[in-house]
This record gives sequence, C-alpha cells and structure tokens, in this order.
Amino acid sequence: MESCPLMSFARTDRFLSSWILSVVRLSVVSISAGWFCLLGMQPAYSQVEFLGSTKLSGDLTDKSGLSGMLETNTPIDAFGGLSAIDYTGKENLYVVLSDRGAGDGAASFPCRFHYVELKLNPVNRSIDFKLDRTAMLKDASGKSLTGSLSQLKAWDKAERCPSYDPEGIRSLGDAGVVISDEYGPFIDQFASDGRHIKNFALPASFQLSEKLNPAFTQGAFSNRGLEGIAISPDGKTIVGAMQGPLVQDGRIEKNKCLGVWTRWAVIDAASGKSRQWAYKLDNESTGISEVLAVDSNRFLVLERDSNAGDAAKIKRIYLADASGATDITQVQSMRQGPPEATVVIRKTLLIDLLNPAYGFAGSNAPEKPEGITWGPKLSDGRRLLMLCFDNDFEPANPTIFVAFAVSL
Repeated sequence: MESCPLMSFARTDRFLSSWILSVVRLSVVSISAGWFCLLGMQPAYSQVEFLGSTKLSGDLTDKSGLSGMLETNTPIDAFGGLSAIDYTGKENLYVVLSDRGAGDGAASFPCRFHYVELKLNPVNRSIDFKLDRTAMLKDASGKSLTGSLSQLKAWDKAERCPSYDPEGIRSLGDAGVVISDEYGPFIDQFASDGRHIKNFALPASFQLSEKLNPAFTQGAFSNRGLEGIAISPDGKTIVGAMQGPLVQDGRIEKNKCLGVWTRWAVIDAASGKSRQWAYKLDNESTGISEVLAVDSNRFLVLERDSNAGDAAKIKRIYLADASGATDITQVQSMRQGPPEATVVIRKTLLIDLLNPAYGFAGSNAPEKPEGITWGPKLSDGRRLLMLCFDNDFEPANPTIFVAFAVSL
C-alpha cells in the first residue's frame, strides 16, 4: 500500500471559553476534572475552538446519475446517510461515505462515496459545501455492491456476498480509499472510481456471528460490528474499531449484545499480520462511530449513544492513547474485563459535542455524529477537525458538517 497522504497532527492544551470574541471555547475546571476522574477518565486539557457548521437539506441528490425510487420510497440518487468523512490532501476536497441506505438495509441501495468541497467561511462561521462527484462501489467484476440486508441473510454461496454496509473511509490519495464494511465485516481498498482492488483480512473471531457455526458464541453481533477505521500517518498500519463488544466479550439480552469492552484490529498493511487492543466504552449505551489517527499511538475516538434531542447524553470525542497496549489476540473473552496485567487503550475527553456552546444540546441534539477527519492546516498552525452527521436519508433531517480548531 502507498503511504497515506494524511495530515500531520496538532497538540492539546486546555478548554477555554470566550463569548466576547464570539469564539466558543470550553474550559474544563477542577470540578469537572474530579468528576471525570471518578469515571476512570482524565480530562484532556486541550484547546478546542468551534469554527462553524452547516446544515444541508435532506432532499439533496447526488451525482450518481441514477433515477427512480427504492423499496423504501427513497430516491435512488439521494445524498445523505453519511457514515464517514476523510480529507484527500488536496485543497478543500474531502471524501464522504454514504452508508447502506434508508431503512437499515431494507433497500437495495447501490453503495457509494462522494467527493465534496468543504470550505470554512469565517465571516458567518459556516461551511461552504459543493458536491464534486459520486463514485459507485463495485466488486472487481463490476457488479454493484448494495445495502440489501435480506440478500445477506439469504446468501449461501461460497463467494463473497455483494451486500455491503460501508461505515468508515480513509483516503489514499491517487491510490483510492480504504472502507470498513460492517456486514462482513471487511476492510477493503477501492479505486477512486469505486472499483474493488483488495481486501485486508480480519481475525476470524471478528466475523459476523450469525453466519458462524455454531452461531452467537463468538464474532460480531449484527449492527454492532466494524465501524471505525484509521490509517497511521506513515500508511503502514490500518486500525479497525468494533462499534460494540464481540459476542465473546459481551452478553446477549433482548436481541442486543451488551458490554463495555470492545476490540480494535491493528493490521500491518504490508504483511497482513494483525494484533488486537482493548478499549472500554463509557457504558453499555454507547458505541464507537469512528477512529482517527493522530500519530502511531494516539487516536481520536468518536463515541456516542443512540439518542437524539433531550434524551441524548453522550456524544463525545476522546483522545485515546494505545502506547504499550497489550495484544489481546489470545484472550478468549472479556466479559469480566481483560486479564489483570493487560495494558488497555487509555482515553481523555477532548470534545463534548453536547456542550451548549456548540448549538447541539437539548432538543437540538442530532442522534448520529458519525465521521471525523483532519482537514488542511489552519493559518495559525492549529489543525482543522471536520465532522459529519448521518441523517439516515430522512428528508426532514439535515446533513450536518461541523468544524473545530484543535491544538494537540
């Protein structure tokens, strides 16, 4: 794999607050620090500035060139359902990934990603948006990959099922993109036109549990599988983060797999060899939506619950440190937690997206912040952090982009 042309990364200070200059900054005071210590977390004394946001109509269409309606009465060319974002390294050009389509897999939605321009407008603290082009995901033979869950459940052939649930995306520049698929789960490389190039093998214990024999003894639980993906700045390591616990690390209740310990697959891009790290969720209501590399050992982690509006409690971005993390590949189960001597991923709070200063608290809280990426370096040397929100292809829900300046 070619080296990933991702950005150099910034350094953390502390949250500050200033309304006088109309600059939103968050200050973590000693009381907050004590509270997070009680939760087993240390607050990241980081400088974070809210730069702006934009909301796009849920009725936007893409540049797929398709026409007609899907089984869910959704336009086949709807733009939305964004599950991931990454910077291409070129001016203000990003790739954004649509997920499996409306209805949680109820439609045979042809999967796709888009190239978009996102430019900060400092005058009104907004983000200018322009859709550049749309690329359709296809297998090596040119067959379209769709979000159809019914096709996946009925699939009994030896070859790989063409159902796909794209969740994370990272740009490789001219070499295309790397995408995480929750259905398999799989990690795949695609060309910039959407054609499949190669697959990176995941551990057998990560495979979809309901497809294993016996089922529901190990593996990924449906809709709690491979979610986040990161590539180290040198392009040598791919990290895939599970949204929630594997079956062997949690417990199944009321058709849900509950638990707080998740696994990350850490893959050497050249050899394909992998190891695993342990990450602890805030509680059983949350899951990982995305991971983003800071350097070879540190990552930003987007962790959230599945509630919107006043019911939303956790929409957070953590700074996670995997320095010296223990390889837990041989650990059969973490239902009771990892073995005593295990070095797990440590995390510190970087951004609480429900801070009222950002405009997404209370009744305004969207359910699904889904993607994070570094953007081009800001003029003052800080790093630009871009987020995208998933509107679930609901016309009444806007697609949201948010920008922060971060010093790490």
